[in-house]
Amino acid sequence: MSELLDFGGRSVWFNVTLFAAAAAIVWIAGTRMVRLVDRLADRTGMGKGFAGMLLLGGIVSLTEISTVSTAAFTGSPLLALNNLLGSESINLFLLAAVDPLTGREALTSFIAKPAMLFQGTMGIVLLAFTALAMAVGDVLVFGVGLWSSALFLLCLGALWMSARYEHRKVWTVQDQTEKPGDESGDDGGPDRDKHRQERLGPLCLKLTALAGVILLAGLFLSLTGDALAEQTGLGASFVGFLLVGISTSLPELSTITAALRMKRHEMAVGDILGSNVFNLLLVFLTDVLYVGEPVLNQVGRFEIVASLLAIVMTGILLLGLLERRDKTVLGMGYDSAAMLAVFLGGVAILYGFGG
Repeated sequence: MSELLDFGGRSVWFNVTLFAAAAAIVWIAGTRMVRLVDRLADRTGMGKGFAGMLLLGGIVSLTEISTVSTAAFTGSPLLALNNLLGSESINLFLLAAVDPLTGREALTSFIAKPAMLFQGTMGIVLLAFTALAMAVGDVLVFGVGLWSSALFLLCLGALWMSARYEHRKVWTVQDQTEKPGDESGDDGGPDRDKHRQERLGPLCLKLTALAGVILLAGLFLSLTGDALAEQTGLGASFVGFLLVGISTSLPELSTITAALRMKRHEMAVGDILGSNVFNLLLVFLTDVLYVGEPVLNQVGRFEIVASLLAIVMTGILLLGLLERRDKTVLGMGYDSAAMLAVFLGGVAILYGFGG
């Protein structure tokens, strides 16, 4: 992938410098984008969690689009696939890592809406479907894998169902206590009323411009991250899972950090769950661009274990959302601490498979 701009032939320090510059741009753009999405959600009446899932999750996934497209087109489908699977777990790892920003209480204790549970459950279903497809094997239909096509339709269905579920009153938390800045208890005050009067056109234009900035900076992140990964001499599967996965997950880190500082807890969680759905959506794009057998037929135990790792971590997040405990350890909720531990253990196992 890095051959496009010859980053692989440049020095390590050049790539590190360019990577850091792109990361800084992504961070600044991501922070500004969260404010715009928050204002757009107030303007349209969209729920904060769904706004995070659809808008933030979709925009920050632009980095993965450029990465997997280039990898698949240049004949590296495993790098593309492992980048997507790596981002699934890394996004959850980053969400757990920024938990201390919420203060003395766990992040999941602020979430009191069933939409978050629905989105997380859909994520587990999609990941399990992906693992099943890789274990069974795919077949070509009109040049594209049948399983990857079905996964694409399931991801679109998940987004559609989440949009409908957002407006349904299925149940409420009975012992809920209002917390400062918690979307479930705060009506937004004068700021929200001001946002509702804001013109929609300029708001969407600003959001589109920031999305373009993140796409361009994200492309340099992925290219330099890939070049640095190759210069380390690590195995291709592990490179795609961890190093390139981290580089393409930096937009998520910037947006969830900004969302938590604004006390938009549901938006932060929705951002990660939405980004993970969009990542699985891109398996189909990888299959379309790669000329050869279905990409899901080229996997091994490494990719299946990577999917299972993301399933376990998403399950832990759902347990935290159901439990809604305020107790913390090392400044984070028990669920976040468990996700960090599981991720590190999973990386050690995967390194043994693909190092």
